[in-house]
Amino acid sequence: MANHINFTSTYNPNLEAWGGNETFDPLKMNAMFSQILGNIAAVESSIPGNIIDVRNFAPGDGTDQSVQIKAFFDSAQEGDILLFTPGHYKVVKSGWFYTFNGKAVTIRAHPGAILEVSDQGLRFENSNHIEVSGLTLRRTTQAGWAKGRTGIYVENSSNVILQNNDISKFTDGIGVNGSTSQENPSRNVIIRNNKLHHLGEEPIAVRTNLAFVIISQNDCYRYLGDGILIKATWNVFVTTNFLHTPVLSTDADYTTFTAGQQGSNVPKVGGGITCNNEGGETGARSLHIHDNSVIGTAFGVGLIGFRGAFVTSNFFSNIRNSSVVSVSFLPSQFNPNDESNHIFVIQGNYIDSILRSNPTAAIEARTNNGIEGMDIGVISDNIVIPNGNHWGIIADGNIIIKGNYIAKAGIAMDLSNGVVATSNIIQPGFVTTNPDRMVSINDHVTFTSNSISGKGTSLKIRGSNSVITGNRMNYDGNWWAVHFDNANRVVENNIIKDNVLLVSSSATGRYLFGSSAFSNGKNVVIDVVKDNNGSFYQLVNDLVLTGPNSTRWRVTVDANGNIKGTKV
Repeated sequence: MANHINFTSTYNPNLEAWGGNETFDPLKMNAMFSQILGNIAAVESSIPGNIIDVRNFAPGDGTDQSVQIKAFFDSAQEGDILLFTPGHYKVVKSGWFYTFNGKAVTIRAHPGAILEVSDQGLRFENSNHIEVSGLTLRRTTQAGWAKGRTGIYVENSSNVILQNNDISKFTDGIGVNGSTSQENPSRNVIIRNNKLHHLGEEPIAVRTNLAFVIISQNDCYRYLGDGILIKATWNVFVTTNFLHTPVLSTDADYTTFTAGQQGSNVPKVGGGITCNNEGGETGARSLHIHDNSVIGTAFGVGLIGFRGAFVTSNFFSNIRNSSVVSVSFLPSQFNPNDESNHIFVIQGNYIDSILRSNPTAAIEARTNNGIEGMDIGVISDNIVIPNGNHWGIIADGNIIIKGNYIAKAGIAMDLSNGVVATSNIIQPGFVTTNPDRMVSINDHVTFTSNSISGKGTSLKIRGSNSVITGNRMNYDGNWWAVHFDNANRVVENNIIKDNVLLVSSSATGRYLFGSSAFSNGKNVVIDVVKDNNGSFYQLVNDLVLTGPNSTRWRVTVDANGNIKGTKV
């Protein structure tokens, strides 16, 4: 298929071209949406066609009308509109009921028009324009997980609109595969305002060599796979979708959706939005996941092996099985060519409650590749309330964490290897008998201008070469406010300076414990403390006094609590 539609907008949707300080801009997204619609409309207006009414072929009375509906589809010429008027149109055929190949075709349905198929739905290939609007398309019986039955399937086609449809009882609701060429990808695909439900796997799946895809305002429920699956697709906008009420392993009809299959690969609950590089040579690029509601699913958003992603202004609630938002670039079956050049922004999301009994993370972005493992990531302005013994944010790599609000978490933050965390508000954690630490700081972390309140250890320092300055800690626990945890770890070369530690009158714990006071100058602590007796003083772990002729004396407190002076 010759792809002669050029994208001419002045808006560059490639996230890698954006300035480092730019945030999600809905005006730019709307411009992108309008441009794609304009491209499709230009093609549509250039193709002449007639309106063909299904009632000229089939009665719509719920009987088997396979021959008549096939004749109805066969009658379509380039650019014709196939119109389903109200009625129940049933077809019986093994495999795909009908394949439109190389033909620009529009299928529209009036309210009350139902197309029932016995096996596979409708397939479209090698077309320069496809529209399916307003159709209720359902399978006669429920298709199970991994059975490969799809309601609407599109391959190697551009200028596609799938909207206002109600699709149910298949394995996948809508599947769109791109071209076989990266140089000439399929493009301009809009999937919007569909109701997709009672599905063995994905409501929506888009895969491989696709560009400029908008998935918007879809209602997805009662499914067992991922809610929206994106593989190796470029310039994707996933906005204002509603994913909720997935199939659960505790449901009475669970075995219907699994088709009786068992094993570790069979999902126990339907998922959220997944973007990965499985099957792609270059990986997914420039993803915008904005203003979606994801409720009660296995996870929220999973990003694996991509270049450039915004995850912004989404609502996540009652996530069941794993991290709410996770970012990974580690080699795996979902990132087979170890995709690099990673840029991501996770901003302005509201995360409310994780239902999993074992600890997981609300937001997790980590790598085992060391300090340079990620090019750049930003996690900012999120409201994170796990309501359980879970991490708020786990971050490992060159990631900026700023302006987040975290409350009712087991551990609010766990930071490593280049993370810069600033201006975050951390409120009391999930209530337990022995609350854990509020923040873990491992190696090479900058932690500044944050506010921490709660009963758990405010800061547990478990590594080296970190800078911790200008933070306000309000401690109300019975453990240690700041803990240098050097058990089986090297804890040195950390600078802890100009922080304010307020210890409440009910606190029974210590202020510092561990290697700091006895580290022979390996860490520097100079902080202001107000203790539980109301005393206000400056806390210094090591004091070096200088005198004439460069004389220097180190003044410390030894292990027995005695003042010790050593000439250095």
